[in-house]
Amino acid sequence: MASADKPINTDVPEKDVFALHFLQSLSNLRRQNTFDSPEKTNDRVKKIKKAAYVSMARAAGGTNRLWSRALLRRAAKENNKVVRFPRRKKRVTCLRRRSNRRDPVEEEEAERLRNLVPGGGGMGTSKLMEETAHYIKCLSMQVKVMQCLVDGLAPK
Repeated sequence: MASADKPINTDVPEKDVFALHFLQSLSNLRRQNTFDSPEKTNDRVKKIKKAAYVSMARAAGGTNRLWSRALLRRAAKENNKVVRFPRRKKRVTCLRRRSNRRDPVEEEEAERLRNLVPGGGGMGTSKLMEETAHYIKCLSMQVKVMQCLVDGLAPK
């Protein structure tokens, strides 16, 4: 859990930053490929989805969050690029042995959450909760921006 001295930082990036990155990515996609044929619709959907996730990760500070690093690394891997992020200093903490074991139901739920959050596989429970909160806020922001784009582009 977070201590009272250090509040958990779950700030959401600016919608403007995400919108700018996303619109730039869409513009690049439009210039690179023509998706006129119906067979290429699935390819277009995948590329737009990838642009949305990469834009969200970049707007969240790029490498500041584990989930954003995982998304950026996955996107680079799909493009056959090798991405190296600077190593982060690991905190050394003393682990106390608990006399009582964790509830298996809680561990099962945490494992499900680790599978949902990008990069969640190696996180401890408290870090997982912090990253999940930030990831959900960013996803919410992403949906709002996309809804604004759809509303703005829809015929009236």
